[in-house]
Amino acid sequence: MKKITGCLLFLVSFMVLITGCVSGSSSSQVNSTLPVLTSTPVVQTPVIEEYLPATTAENNTGKDRFPVKFVIDSQNSVISYTVDETFLNQNNRLATAVGKTSEITGELEIDLRNPSNISFGEFVVNIQTLRSDSSRRDSAIQNRWLESAKFPLARFNVREVKDFPQDPKENETIKFQIIGELTIRETTRPVTWDVSAMLKGDQILGKATTFIYMADWGIEPPSIAGVLTVKDGVTLNLEFAFLKQ
Repeated sequence: MKKITGCLLFLVSFMVLITGCVSGSSSSQVNSTLPVLTSTPVVQTPVIEEYLPATTAENNTGKDRFPVKFVIDSQNSVISYTVDETFLNQNNRLATAVGKTSEITGELEIDLRNPSNISFGEFVVNIQTLRSDSSRRDSAIQNRWLESAKFPLARFNVREVKDFPQDPKENETIKFQIIGELTIRETTRPVTWDVSAMLKGDQILGKATTFIYMADWGIEPPSIAGVLTVKDGVTLNLEFAFLKQ
């Protein structure tokens, strides 16, 4: 028993001695005697690119994977009529009358991956705003011949696209036909337009032309006794610019 008690006293004395030594030492000395703990380096798993989905232009512009809408830019589009006039009171002088307007609305949708997949909305022209080099002619068209003051809107609905190329390229002019129905003064007749167009960036630029007879829409060719006559036949020209939406 005495041996155990003596051992305990020895241990207590030894611990007191050690405690005193530690408290008397500087913190830097203590730290220098401690083992340095280092963090285990994190091993990064290498990225295997072949298993990741590729980033393509199609992924970045997802909307181009579907039919994209283009709307006609009326500020950069114009539709015009051209007719031949004969001035009887000027020794049968021949002249060409031209009237224009930019009040046009319309749109189309096209799949840029497969451009032959194209569809058109209705095109509307405010023919009351047609202007030529003669205000007298414009007034007569509005109130007597075309009656555009009473029927201000002409409408065209596409029914068929003919000869559209299967693989058109950007900045390349293509030619095709658009067949549809033209409504003027509540009378509807079939019309075929010859079109040349080009996809250029965010625009579709081009021209379309057709030839119609006034009589097909119940319109009598203008005639003023002893002054002038107009030949029944009208060339319609559309210079268009569509903007990508």
